[in-house]
Amino acid sequence: MKLSSLSVKLGIAGIAAFALAVALPAFAADYPFVLRGVVDVKAPTKSIVYVTVTSASAKAVAETQNINLGYSISNAKIYGYVNGVKKPVSWTQLKMGNEVVMKGNKVGGTFKVSELTINDRSFEMLGRVRDLNTDNKTITVQVARSTYRESGIKGNNIIINYSGTTACKRLGSTISCSTINTPDNIIKIIGSVTGTNQKYEATKIWAQYLP
Repeated sequence: MKLSSLSVKLGIAGIAAFALAVALPAFAADYPFVLRGVVDVKAPTKSIVYVTVTSASAKAVAETQNINLGYSISNAKIYGYVNGVKKPVSWTQLKMGNEVVMKGNKVGGTFKVSELTINDRSFEMLGRVRDLNTDNKTITVQVARSTYRESGIKGNNIIINYSGTTACKRLGSTISCSTINTPDNIIKIIGSVTGTNQKYEATKIWAQYLP
């Protein structure tokens, strides 16, 4: 069909709508989803939580991956970990920076969450010191054991971030964290993972740790 005949049949408004439909990406219709991400950008409310998704089930990737969106939690069951045990909790336990796993369905353009779990991102880690960067306040550690995602990081080098509030000790004595280096060999770290980029932040470090 020639453009001139198309113009006659559709008119100016019709052509504009046709062009918009062609230009816009074709997202999937309603579908179930499983998403993992971090609560950020806006504080959560009783009815909505804003999450930047870091991992999505196949159909949801195009619409959610690495994007901050609002998710309806009005009818969601919310869980958290209390002393390592998954239990029902109030929506008020949702905080900025939390990692969450959400299950639900996209319905008419709205992502409706039926179950949301607040992940425990705290960690206790043992590893071998591979490098120290005092300018960036980071310690590179080859992971031997970890209470957080051990299967995915064991044997790998992980960058641990420390700050002025991180408590560091060597053989029982308080030290500056910036003195920790490869001669310290095995260290133990306690801390938590924050942000969408998996930033490991230490609250306590023991240098020359003896398991």
